Amino acid sequence: MTKERKKTEILQAAGKVFYIKGFEGTKVDDVAKEAGIGKGTVYEYFDSKQQLFEEMAVYNCEEHGRNIQDILEKGGSFKEKIRVLAKYQAELVKEHMPIARMMSCSKIMVREMGAVFIEQNIRVGEIIKKQVVQAMDQGEVRADIDPEFASAAIMGIIMQYCGKKVIFAEAMPEEADYDKIVQILMSGIGIKPDDNRR
Repeated sequence: MTKERKKTEILQAAGKVFYIKGFEGTKVDDVAKEAGIGKGTVYEYFDSKQQLFEEMAVYNCEEHGRNIQDILEKGGSFKEKIRVLAKYQAELVKEHMPIARMMSCSKIMVREMGAVFIEQNIRVGEIIKKQVVQAMDQGEVRADIDPEFASAAIMGIIMQYCGKKVIFAEAMPEEADYDKIVQILMSGIGIKPDDNRR
């Protein structure tokens, strides 16, 4: 097994343990046991529990970007992609809410991590923008729409609505909610039947 693969396995194990026990309740021994390795091996890759937590959070963030790219490149109509993206975002918020709370309450997130999250958000925006341009070429999105603004609108409504419902209402959006998200977005940027007659 390569060192990179071993590090990834430690980060994945750390995510599970931090999720269950929280930052304060987690010991490096716990992560080592979850990963099936010795405590010393963990310290070969990470100097401290805090560094392990920070790199785990960054890993999850980058994995999120890769998952979104995979989701949007699978094919299907632009409407279907928006719907799948909204569902994924809601599930992601639910899954990682305890980690987000830990970072907020424990004040663990440092400036460098904040920069990584901002950079990742920009990267996700670029992935969505690429899909908007593709949808324009396929006649699904209006040609007069600025892809940058369309991407921001998609990210905004999905993250705001789905995130708010999961965090504050503690409930997953229903199928009708996803329908509304698609309807609202496509009513603004989508091709209308009359447009095809011009």
